[in-house]
Formats: sequence, structure tokens, C-alpha cells
Amino acid sequence: MQMLIDPRCGRKTKHDCAEMLVCLVVGYLVGRDSVRRSLKWCESHMDFLRKHMPLRNGIASPATVSRLLSGIDEEMFCLVFIEWMTGILNTKGINIAIDGKALRGSTERIKDGKTPYILNAIDIATTLVIGQIPVGEKHNEITAIPKLLELLNIRESTVTIDAIGTTSNIMNTIRANGAEYLLTVKKGNPLTYQEMQEMFTELEAENERLSDHADKAVIYEKQMETYEVYKTSEKNRSRMEYRTIQTCQNTEMITLCKTQNEIQTVAWLEQVRIPMEKDSEGNNITPGYESFLRNGSVRKPKITTGDGLTDDIHQVGLLSSRKMSAREMLDMKRNHWRIENSLHHVLDELFHEDRSAARNSKNNMAVLRKFAYNILRLAIMAKKQESGPTEMRDEFSDNLTLVETYVFREVAHI
Repeated sequence: MQMLIDPRCGRKTKHDCAEMLVCLVVGYLVGRDSVRRSLKWCESHMDFLRKHMPLRNGIASPATVSRLLSGIDEEMFCLVFIEWMTGILNTKGINIAIDGKALRGSTERIKDGKTPYILNAIDIATTLVIGQIPVGEKHNEITAIPKLLELLNIRESTVTIDAIGTTSNIMNTIRANGAEYLLTVKKGNPLTYQEMQEMFTELEAENERLSDHADKAVIYEKQMETYEVYKTSEKNRSRMEYRTIQTCQNTEMITLCKTQNEIQTVAWLEQVRIPMEKDSEGNNITPGYESFLRNGSVRKPKITTGDGLTDDIHQVGLLSSRKMSAREMLDMKRNHWRIENSLHHVLDELFHEDRSAARNSKNNMAVLRKFAYNILRLAIMAKKQESGPTEMRDEFSDNLTLVETYVFREVAHI
């Protein structure tokens, strides 16, 4: 925090910039999800805080802190966060997921009503946030992603991004920074999506034909040399999910791969989601996989196919600059969504980020939440027990020793 330039420089100030920010992080850690509530908690724990910070003039007022947050340089604050994480986690050679998150609570406070977005990057293995930047009002995620990539040390890592990241500029930026990628292709990229769909439809038919007539000549001989299929099925919440991924390391049938010649593996992923159903007597009447594809179900008499998350049959293409097996590709694609389940969901449910109506300070408030979120994750990792962020936050609220350890002492490198 000491690296930040105080925007109030040149004026007489009563309260230290870093101290005010630390008070807000502590407030988030102990379950106070607003500036006012965080400062109120700090006022009631002044003796504890003064063991670690001077607080010569006590705790600043909410108005003072809000003005400070509105004035802090947003890009510099993001850099401070990234620098802090660099001292904790070595990001070389890890798997990184990047995705945008809407700050919905701030929408009504913005002049044109446009929902502001934050672009987040996490280490998939630990779900620690390694960086964030705001998406500018006159820009979008496509232009923000290269900027975030340039700020991070991604050398020898693999970066996963949803379909919005499947552009030549983003691919080239990832490779120029010494990293690999796994990207998604949806209908928004119509030519590549269609080519991949047609390619794997033909390869699937060829594979089935060869399994019945192994002695016949191969139509797609080069492609079939590296063609692979992997299938999974599982019950997830209130539905059955069936996944089939086909991969091929011969990419010459895809036009994009001729210009982006570093693409080593292409894949077609199909997910079939069947809602669990019971009759009036409580008996399970959920149809099987083949039956659902032919006839649907009671709840879903007409099944939908597409690239949307609500489609019953979800189909997307995948591109990777690495040679990957079908299972490895599916696992990495599924793990990408830990950024949604382990980060974005927690920010909204635990820190109430989607309810925050902050306008001028919205992006800097988001950084403070990331400090608190990462501290909770680090404490969970150190404890080596099955506990979630909610349980750990309760422990911070009940045990000030945890606050002392993770806020006022140097956090160990992992």
C-alpha cells in the first residue's frame, strides 16, 4: 500500500492513505461489506489496530475514505495488487484463467447506464487472483485482455479464455509473452465454428466406420493419426451431464490455423445436460442419454442445440497452442470455470460486490475486495482443511490473531 501515490498530496491531511486502505481490507475480512461498516468495526477495535499502525488521528470518516478511493489512480492500484501477489505466488508455469465480471450494482450510477466490467485473472490451481484491470468505458474485454496479459508474468504458463479471447491479437500477445493458450470458439466466429463442426462430424463418422471396417481405406488418414475421443458422465446438482470431446492435432482443415500456425490441437466439445425428473410418486423418470437425444424429456420435450450456457446440447470448439490429449483439454476447459464458481460467486455472495453502488470508486473498491479474498484463500490453504471462504471469514471475525498474521505480517511465498 505504501507504493501508492496519495492523491491528496499538497494538502493538509489528518489520516494516512495506507492506513485507511488497510482498515477497509480488515473490514472485509471480518465480514463488514461496506466502507461505513468497515470503519465502524475499526473504531471499536482501535486498541488492536494501534499495535500495528499509528492511527494518530483515529479512524477516518466514511466521507474522507470515499474521497480517497475516488482519487487513487486505478491503474496504479492494480499494479500495487499485482506486485503484492508477485511476492506471494510464482506465476511462471501455472494455468491462468481470465474472465470479465460485471459490477452490476454500479450500473444505475453510471451516466449512460452501461454496466462497468472488471477483468480478472486467477491461478486455476489455488484460485488466487493474480491480477485485475478495469474495462474502460470506451473499450471492451477484447482490448483489455492484452493490457492485462502485459502486466502479468505469464511465461511458460497456459492461459484459458472464453470465446471473447479468440482473436489474433490476443493469441499473438500470449505467445509473445512466452505462454500457451486454450481458447474457445463459438458462433460469434462463424467460419471457424462451422469448419470445426463439419471437420469433427466427418472425423466422428470416419472413426465409427473404421471401428466396423478396420480393413477399409482411411479417407482422412492424416487427421485420424492423432484423432482422439474422450467421454465422461456425472450427476451435477439436479441434472445429468454427458461430455464428449474429440481432439485432433492435424489442423490443416481449419482456415484460422493457416494464419495462426502455432495452433497445435483443435477440439470439439459437446455437453448434454439432462434435468433430473421424478413422477408424482417420487420415482426417477430421468431419460437416458440416447433417449433424451431422440425424444427429449417431460420437462424438455424440445431440446435446444447451440453454444449458449442454457442450451440442452452445448457445442463449442477449442483451440490450443499446445499438443494436448482429449482428457487434458477437457479438464483444463472445465477448470477454467473455477474463476466463475470460486471467485465471482464469492465476490457477490460474500462481499456483496454486485450490490455495491459505488460509482467513482468502484474499480478501487474491487481491488480491495481482491486483497481480502486472497487473504482468505491463503488462510484456507495454510489450514489445509475443507473450509470455504465463508467459514474462514467467520474465523477472522472471531480470532484477531488471524488478522494480525495475514494483514500485518509478511505472508509466506507459495
